[in-house]
Amino acid sequence: MLAKSEQSLAKTTHDFIDDWLESERLQGKSEATLDTYRRGFYRFTKWLAENEISSPNSRDVAQYRADMLAAYSNQTVNLSLSAVRSFYRYLVSVGATPYSIASDVKGTKRANANQHKRSELSAGEVLDVLATCESGDDHDTPQGVRDRAILTLMAYCGLRTIEIQRANLTDLKVNGRMVLWVWGKGHREADEYVVIPREQERIIRAWLAERAKFGENSALFISLSHRNCGERMTTRAIRKLVKDHYHDAGIYDDTKTTHSLRHSAITSAIRHGATPMQVQAMARHTSFNTTLGYIHEVNRLDAPAED
Repeated sequence: MLAKSEQSLAKTTHDFIDDWLESERLQGKSEATLDTYRRGFYRFTKWLAENEISSPNSRDVAQYRADMLAAYSNQTVNLSLSAVRSFYRYLVSVGATPYSIASDVKGTKRANANQHKRSELSAGEVLDVLATCESGDDHDTPQGVRDRAILTLMAYCGLRTIEIQRANLTDLKVNGRMVLWVWGKGHREADEYVVIPREQERIIRAWLAERAKFGENSALFISLSHRNCGERMTTRAIRKLVKDHYHDAGIYDDTKTTHSLRHSAITSAIRHGATPMQVQAMARHTSFNTTLGYIHEVNRLDAPAED
C-alpha cells in the first residue's frame, strides 16, 4: 500500500501484515485484539480491491470510512479504522512509507456516546461478589485469596482485564502507600500507577504471601490449575473468573461484565466526592472527555433535572 505500483501493494499486503501483527503482539496486544485487527484490515483490503485502488491515499481512507458507515455499525467502522491506522503507523515505524495516509481519518461517534453499554455494579453487588471468595473456614483457599485480590484491584482501583493480566510482582511498590504500576492499553510499559486503598492493602499482602509459594514467575497473578499452575493467567481465564464469581453472587445480568467492576470503581469515586482530576488520574483516561462522560452519567441519574 505504498504509493508505488500494484506489485508494491501486493508486497505490502502479503509481506508486511504478518510483521505488523507480530509487532502488536510483542507490545502486549491480546490474541482477541489481533484477530479484530486482522478482520478489520481485511475489510479495508477487500474494499480497495473492489474499487480497483492499488495506491490508496488519505482521501481513499476517508471514502472507505463513509462507505463503511452506510453498511456497518459505528463500532465495526471504528474497529476497522483502528486496524488501518495501526497498520500504517507500523509502515512508518519501519521506514516502508514516509507518512501514514490514515492518521487524519478519525473514527465516528455512536449515538448517545455518553451512555455506557455496560452497567455498573451496585455497592452491595460488589461486596457480594467479593464475599464469594471466602471459603467459610479459618483459612481461605489460595484461589480465593488470589481471586479476592484481582476483584479488589478491579472494583477499587478500576483495573482493566489486560492490566491485571500484564501486572508483574515488581510493579507493586510501597513507599508510604502501596501502589501498583499499570501497563495500560495502548502503552508499551507500566508507566502509570494506581493507589491501593489502605483498607484493601491487607488483601494484596495476603495474596503475596500465597504467591510466594508458587515459584519465581514474574507475573503477579498466576494460574492455580493443575494443567498450567504457576503460569501467567490469560485474559480469558480472568474474565471467566469474574463471571463465575458474579454467578456465585447471583448476578446474571448480561449488561454486567468484567468491565462493570472498573465502571463501578469510577462512578463510586465520583459519588464519594473525588474531583474530576482525581477521577481521571485513577481511571487513567487519556482524554478528559472520557472522564466527563462518567460524571455526566452519574449526575443524570443521581441529580436529574426532573426532580
